[in-house]
Parts: sequence; C-alpha cells; structure tokens
Amino acid sequence: MAEHEDDLRAWAKGLLPLEAATELLIRAGWAGPERRWVHRADDGRVYIVFSEIPDMIGGYSGGEQRLLMIAASLGADQEAPVRISLEDELPGLDREYAQLVLAAIAHASGFHRPGRSIELVDETPRLVDVDALYTWPSS
Repeated sequence: MAEHEDDLRAWAKGLLPLEAATELLIRAGWAGPERRWVHRADDGRVYIVFSEIPDMIGGYSGGEQRLLMIAASLGADQEAPVRISLEDELPGLDREYAQLVLAAIAHASGFHRPGRSIELVDETPRLVDVDALYTWPSS
C-alpha cells in the first residue's frame, strides 16, 4: 500500500491543490486501489479522477460524503470542476476529518511549510520567518 500511496503522491506532485486533495484521500483512507475513482493507466501510472467522486458516494455516511466532496473540489481539474458549498460540507465532519481538511486547505494554499513573509515591523516592511499555518496530523 505504501508504494501505491507514493505513486499517487508522485502523480500529484507540483500542483498544490492536487497534492492536497490526494493527500487528504490517502490520509483518510479513501485512495486505495479498490476505490472506483483511483485508476491505473496502461503504462502503470496511478491517478485519481476527482470529478468521478460525486457520482460514486451515495452509500457512504454524511461525514464521509462531506470529506470526499471537499477532496473532489480541491482535486478536480478546470475542465470538470466539482463545485461545493463549504457551508454545507464543513458542518458534520468529525474531528479527525476536520483536522485533515484544515491541513489540506493550508497545503493547497501553500502554507503547509515554514516560509517567509513581509510584515510591518515598526511601520517598516521586513522579511520575517513564519511557521507553517497548519500541518498534516501525525498518522
């Protein structure tokens, strides 16, 4: 399973929202090879078609559906977007899923690692080190 997850991470690498959506599914246990939205190309490459998720989650619990819809919205490409209302999707997430969603949003925004930012210090702009906004919880 670790190799499968590494292959998915390699596929998503370079596009922060796609990385975040993929990691969200991996950490929540929804990116296994048995999932119908996870595909393997003829060349062996593994990938996720996020736009397929909404049509395949009818039998899951409300919290599972919410998490999957958030992941689908983050990971779907512009040609087949998945539009959601966070107002509808965030309430009802359990604590574990909420932590994963927070980490995914920070990752998709590029704030998942320490970095540098411009802040006013004594009314003068200065480059300062900043912590990651939110990190992926330990497994």
